[in-house]
Amino acid sequence: MKESNEDQRPALYLFAPSAHFVRPYFERLVKDYRITDEPDEAAAAAVMISSTDIYDVDCGENFNELTPVKSDSPWLKDEQIFAETCRTHGLKPTVLRCAPVVCTGMTGWPREMAEKIYRGSYVGVSDNEARRSVVHAVSLPEAASGVINTGETYNVTDTVDPTVDMLADALAWRIAQKRIFKLKPKWYRLIFGKKNYETACRTLTFSCEKLRSRCDFKPVSTVEYLKTHVYDASSL
Repeated sequence: MKESNEDQRPALYLFAPSAHFVRPYFERLVKDYRITDEPDEAAAAAVMISSTDIYDVDCGENFNELTPVKSDSPWLKDEQIFAETCRTHGLKPTVLRCAPVVCTGMTGWPREMAEKIYRGSYVGVSDNEARRSVVHAVSLPEAASGVINTGETYNVTDTVDPTVDMLADALAWRIAQKRIFKLKPKWYRLIFGKKNYETACRTLTFSCEKLRSRCDFKPVSTVEYLKTHVYDASSL
């Protein structure tokens, strides 16, 4: 009998409406499932890539999954759509609320920072100790695999919460070892204004403890990955 070349693995329905750039990481790193954008008849599990942007906070530390969400958040609407789709197909809606994702094709403020560094227009605040939760996309398949079919919602970070300075320096290193210009706080505030200064020096971090309590999640440090990963033709 002629063997079929069709992938016989059960399907993982990956719903990532605003993070399509994570799919290649799932396709390469998830071994037990094939990845699909639609919950077909072979779908055995479902995972949504949501965002910590859903929470109604703009500064502070260690916000967990009980933090109030924005009632008008597009992420909330997408989570509701995902939950309904899963109910229709008999799947458990596991949601990963990811801190800003760093990787090829990323969006949001990490991309804006990287683009400014590339253009040479990024200006940082010297000795900026503000911290931000982030996560590298290479860690997301591990997070998903650890809690698949639990049907619960989890924050996902790299658990390091690097300073803004650390992340900017790592991105600069990744982008052809670019140099970053920094201003002392009083000069930054004078030149760019109070609002921009407060935004640049704002701490915003999220707790990943619920996820870590459910599985042996060991994410890579985003900063260390950017600075030490050897990128070649096969890298994502």
